[in-house]
Amino acid sequence: MSEKFNVFEFYSQIEQENILLSYKGPVTDFLLTEFSNDIRAQLKDERKAGKKVFAIFMELAQNVLYYSTEIDGFDGNDKVGILAVSQIGDAYTVMTGNMVPAEIVPKLVAKCEKINSLDRDSLRAYKRELRDSPPHTGSKGAGIGLVQVALTANNHLDAHMEQVDDDHYMFLLTVKVPKSQ
Repeated sequence: MSEKFNVFEFYSQIEQENILLSYKGPVTDFLLTEFSNDIRAQLKDERKAGKKVFAIFMELAQNVLYYSTEIDGFDGNDKVGILAVSQIGDAYTVMTGNMVPAEIVPKLVAKCEKINSLDRDSLRAYKRELRDSPPHTGSKGAGIGLVQVALTANNHLDAHMEQVDDDHYMFLLTVKVPKSQ
């Protein structure tokens, strides 16, 4: 990173990219409530797409809240991640990023690839299968969140891993929601 951060350049990029929400830092229940209120207000005229963006944002943000291995430096309790929502052309894009342990990367990549390989009916069947299975170790739920995101968006998950060090990767997930479906 350069020695001097250019705030105006950052602002200009946010304006140019039509970023509706951008955040990097500790993720808390309180912040998620505020962000969700903001998203609802900004997308109130896009009833169907707005509801989908809201649902996807909440699911992916909760994944950051529950699974990020990066902890904030303030009180050491809150998980850290990146949350963003943008409007690009005829679609909204929900983007999240959070640190994950290197040992789960192959499993996470395989799950995203499997989700992307399934059609809508197969996704529903896979969701039922996961719901009826016992939770995996370390899971905070039934493990159906990413499947639900793909179903809600009616689109693929664009998952990408960036190696940070030997023990950690940044899990970056982007989901597009067409304005009209």
